[in-house]
This record gives sequence, structure tokens and C-alpha cells, in this order.
Amino acid sequence: MRRPEIWRTTTFRLALVYGAVFAAGVVALLGLIYASAAVFLTHQMDEIVIGQARALQSVPAAALPEQMRQVETQDVRNVNFYGLFSRDGAWIAGNVRRLPADVPVNGVPRELRGPGFQPGARALAERLPSGDILFVGFDAKTLSGLRTIILASLIWSGALIIILGLSLGAALSLGPLRRIRAVQAASLPILDGDVSARLPTSNRRDEIDMLAGIANNMMDEVERLLWAVKSVGDNVAHDLRTPLTRLRALLYRVRQEAGEGDTHLVMLDQALGETDALLGRFKAIQRISEIDRRERRAGFADVRLQALVEEISDLYGPLAEDHGLTFSAETEAPCVIRADRELLFEALSNLVGNAVKFTPTGGAIRLKLVRLNEGPRLEIIDNGPGVPESERDAVLQRFYRGQNGREAPGSGLGLSIVAAVARLHDFRLALDDASPGLRVVLDCWPVAMSY
Repeated sequence: MRRPEIWRTTTFRLALVYGAVFAAGVVALLGLIYASAAVFLTHQMDEIVIGQARALQSVPAAALPEQMRQVETQDVRNVNFYGLFSRDGAWIAGNVRRLPADVPVNGVPRELRGPGFQPGARALAERLPSGDILFVGFDAKTLSGLRTIILASLIWSGALIIILGLSLGAALSLGPLRRIRAVQAASLPILDGDVSARLPTSNRRDEIDMLAGIANNMMDEVERLLWAVKSVGDNVAHDLRTPLTRLRALLYRVRQEAGEGDTHLVMLDQALGETDALLGRFKAIQRISEIDRRERRAGFADVRLQALVEEISDLYGPLAEDHGLTFSAETEAPCVIRADRELLFEALSNLVGNAVKFTPTGGAIRLKLVRLNEGPRLEIIDNGPGVPESERDAVLQRFYRGQNGREAPGSGLGLSIVAAVARLHDFRLALDDASPGLRVVLDCWPVAMSY
């Protein structure tokens, strides 16, 4: 699985959220432990400082310097600070040579700041009856060590939580991602027109299975309705072709038996023309249904588009000239694609035939084969009336006649057949403005699905 796909999964995001909440809880817990320990140790250090100060105050003033030197030698951990200063602040004895300025001489312990002291150290300064100043301090090595331990615990536990959280989130996301990929793969045939395909489900009965089940039920109903509608149209087209064929045969026989002077000849010719138009419409409907059947893909083979364009040019070039049009075919390098040659020929014939039909006398039609990086492109360009942008999607639907072509003969099914051929091959069919005229583009490579 690609890394960005894992990051987008709900499971991975939930793992990140839970990991962040857990990490915040650990930080809060360790912070509370440190704060409680700091308060307790500060209280202990204050008691130690006050006790040592009282012990030194009980020593006679003459023996106090010697007593301070003795207690200094007994301090093997180097955590005690002593200082004896005169009235004017001159040093007399002790391991503190200068009285800190931020320690008031009031006998109350307070935090000791300055170089040589650990953060959190406590000290007091008190004036003796002799007028000298006694300074007693206690370093916060224990508190600093505890702070270091907690900080290291935070760093290592945070790193471990992040690594384990990301790993667990990625691991838990792989399963749902594989299932989503399976659903996407199963959806491709549906997007391709196979309404009988269904989404896979498992025995877990989780939310993915629930959504897949709902989608499958929807597809069952869509398939039923689609085939019901399709069967109505196909059956009507099939069932009416036989009586219409018989009707045309009868009309033709009556037309042959009628004399030249018969006044009904014009009406008989009109009836034959309308019958032929109805038969053409029903034939086109059945043709679209036949093209939409995906089984035709089994007959795909290599098709040389250059040869196909030349064949269309040979067929429709003279027809265009008969209509007073200029017809030209342009081909680039030979292009070979996998397709149904018969259907492509039919689609191009419909497009070029429409161009011949709607382009006024003196106009020009161009059939181009262009080779792009993605694949070959077929273009049919004319300078006729064109199709308004608002109608370019509608003219691809069955029986729709554009406002510029409603007076022309036809059934409105030619472009529907072309659209069906494009759908079968997964090609892109587009109608653009040729300024003036219409430019029909058929991209002869499978269109990538985005989802």
C-alpha cells in the first residue's frame, strides 16, 4: 500500500488520535509526579536548612568558624553550603565566599539562584546575636536528578508511543485498505457497464460489509429496472420490425400495381418513406443494444487506424464532392489499437455522414488522425452550423434532435450509436466548437477512472 493511502484511513487517524491522547496523559501524569515530588523535596530541604541553621546558632560565636569547617569536611556529597559573614558582609568562614544578594537576612528559606547552584536549591540567611550573618544552603541535586529522570522518561516514552502508534496504525490500516481496494476493483466492471457485478463482502459484518451490502442491494434493483426498461425497448423494436416489414411489402406491392396516372402514388411513396424511416429507427435501437453488450469485446483485434481513415476517405470523399463539399483526410504516423474494426468503421461513418449532411454547400470537412502521447486521436471537423454548447451532451442521447438539425432527415440515433461504440471501447467522445462548425474528438485510448 502507498504511504499516503494509509495516512488517509480512518483506522490510522484514530490510532494517531489515541496515541496523542495517551501521550498527553503520560506527560500529564509524569508532570504531576514531578510537581508533587518537587513540593515534597522542597519542604524537606527547607527543614534541613532550618535544622542546620539552628544547630550552628547553638555554637558559641568564637567556636563557630571551627565548627563550620568540621561540618564541611563531613559533607561528602557536597550538597551543603555554609557561610559566616561580618556585619558589613566580609567573609569569615564557610564554603560560600560571598553572600548572595537575592537571599534576604530574615531567617526564612527561599530558592537559591546563581552560578554553582542546582535549580531548586534552598537557602536562608540569619543575623546572629553577635551581629554576624549566618548563611546555610542545601543544593537540589536530588530534585535535579529526578527532573532528569522524568525528562528522559518523557523523551523515551514519547518516542516509543509515536513509533508504536504509527506502526500499530499502519498495521491496522492495511486490512481495511485491502478490502477497500477489493471493493474498488469490483466496482470497475460496474463503472464499465457490467451491472451484474457485485461488491465483495466478508463474515465480519462491519461497516464496510454494511455499505457493500447496501450497494449490492441497490445494484440488484438498478439491474432489474435497467433490464426491464431495456427489454421493453428491445422487444418493441424487435416485435414491430416484422409487421412493419410486412406493411412495407404490402405498400410496395400496391405501389407496383397502381397505374402511372393513379392519384394515390404520391401518398403511397410518402407511406413507403415513413415506413422505411420507422424501420431505420428500430434497426438503430437494436444496433445500440447490440453494441452495449460487452460480449463484443471478445472480438477485439489490432486495428490500423490509418487504413480505416483511408477507407472512410475513399467512401465519403466522392459523396462530399456530390454535395459540393471539400473533403480531406490527414494521417500522421501509423497507429494500431485494440478495438472492434467494424464498430469503429460504423462510428466514423456516422460522424462523417453527419458532417456531410449538415455542412452547407461550399463547406469543408476534415478527417484527422493525430498521434498524442496518450494514444491516437480521431477528429472530424466541419464548418457547418455546429452544435450549441448547451446541447452537446443531449445530442448523444437517443432520439434527440438538435435545434440546427431538426429539419434534416434522420432519427436522432446516429450519435447515440457513436456514443455506444465509445462506451464499449472506454474511449472519450467530445463535441467542441470549431469556430465555425463542429469538431468531434474521439480519443482512442481507455479513459482512466478517478475515484
